[in-house]
Amino acid sequence: MSTLDWSLGEFEGVAPQLLPAAQTAIELAGLSSGQHVVDVGCGTGNAALLAAQHPGVRVTGVDPAPRLLEVARAAAAARGLDADFVSGDAANVPLPDGSADVVLSVFAVIFAPDPAVAAAELARITAPDGKIVVAAWIPEGAVMEAMKVLVQAIGEASGSSVGPSFEWYEPAQAAGLFEPHGFDVAVHERSLAFQAPDVESYWQASFVQHPLMVATTPLLEAHGLLAGAQASARAILVEGNESPDAFKVTSRYVVITASR
Repeated sequence: MSTLDWSLGEFEGVAPQLLPAAQTAIELAGLSSGQHVVDVGCGTGNAALLAAQHPGVRVTGVDPAPRLLEVARAAAAARGLDADFVSGDAANVPLPDGSADVVLSVFAVIFAPDPAVAAAELARITAPDGKIVVAAWIPEGAVMEAMKVLVQAIGEASGSSVGPSFEWYEPAQAAGLFEPHGFDVAVHERSLAFQAPDVESYWQASFVQHPLMVATTPLLEAHGLLAGAQASARAILVEGNESPDAFKVTSRYVVITASR
């Protein structure tokens, strides 16, 4: 399957749920005045905008989706924050060697087609005494299981694999990516609660309008797989709901810190 266009749908409905993970990444980065922070796969600007709130920090957000870059620019302007947003992806960041003191990527670089190439590119733009901070999902829990059902249906319909295949969340795998570039690697486990007034609200905002589902709905319909896959995914969310009067599902993730 071709590279996903993250401009599709309304990723704005998903992004706010990921803010706590962006905040965790910022905390582990340990930002200080005078640093240049680069957010690779910045999307609507979650981590980039949080970083830009730190006094004296210069921020560049990088993403391949033009519409999401515009959303991020508008958010920065509305908040009076100093942040630049440029087109690029994890295999081709349009910045000079060693120009970033901190490189962030919150649930973004993990979707790169070639993890080794992406890791090398993040290392290239990182300063000799810089740090890379990457958030990656642990593939378990109701939300991940529901998404897995849909991804499997997409794979069946398209005849190709979809989504991350590299185990970024495994400490040995993370170390194998960054240690060859001179980094010391640590992996920190965290959890994040997805919440909504009810299951249907969460389903519509985070699944129906997710770029992956918008991009592949016609394909699944053409193969007669859409209704069954969606029903199975929704059932997993209902079963995994942790709240008796709303919707809440907790997902685990890791934050990789690679320091020189």
